[in-house]
Amino acid sequence: MSKLSGPSTSTIPQARPGWPEILTALFLYMIGIVMLGLWMSQIPDEQASLRINIGGVGNGVVGLAALFAAYALRVRDLRAFGFRVPERKWLLVGAALGVAAFGGCFIIEGVYFHFITEPNNQADFQTAAQGGALSLFILIISGAILTPLGEEFVFRGVIANALNRYGAWAGVVCSAAIFGVVHGFNVILFDAFMVGILTGILFRKTGSIWPGVMVHIVYNGLNLLYYSTL
Repeated sequence: MSKLSGPSTSTIPQARPGWPEILTALFLYMIGIVMLGLWMSQIPDEQASLRINIGGVGNGVVGLAALFAAYALRVRDLRAFGFRVPERKWLLVGAALGVAAFGGCFIIEGVYFHFITEPNNQADFQTAAQGGALSLFILIISGAILTPLGEEFVFRGVIANALNRYGAWAGVVCSAAIFGVVHGFNVILFDAFMVGILTGILFRKTGSIWPGVMVHIVYNGLNLLYYSTL
């Protein structure tokens, strides 16, 4: 990890988010996710597609709100949060890593389920993905576009960004660990940690959230398309 280097200091603002932004964004994000989860828990199982789409849209909205709360504190420059246009090659790299991550999740889950048995926590996604073309289209918008945007805004734009000042281990590995834990103590923790490592590396290399967003969109999208075939 020590070989990772950040983008040229001439291309990004000197100021960057720090601990006040991390704590604000993470606190508001977690409060929002808990409230969203309580709302979703009131939706009956017969409306699993509605429940999961509300979750996807809500995740995007909560992430955006947490980002702007952090933005409003001190560093009122979105470029400092990774809102920079990267070179096209990095978007292509992000797409390729999204495909690699999709393949990697089968390895992770194969090893995990060899040792541990747990309920299927992706059942709602699978139900929504198998509900027909319209249901799958809506799910792609909510789960493969809005959710990655909200999560990348918070976990790369704020958290990984702020931790990068302490080096690659903090900026990439620690932010990925936080990202994994937020997904719960189940197999998805390890999938999310893998995605967090890849997106964290791209953010550190480019100073832009968009290559990581590309990883996340491709990864989530391929998973949802896969669920539609089960």
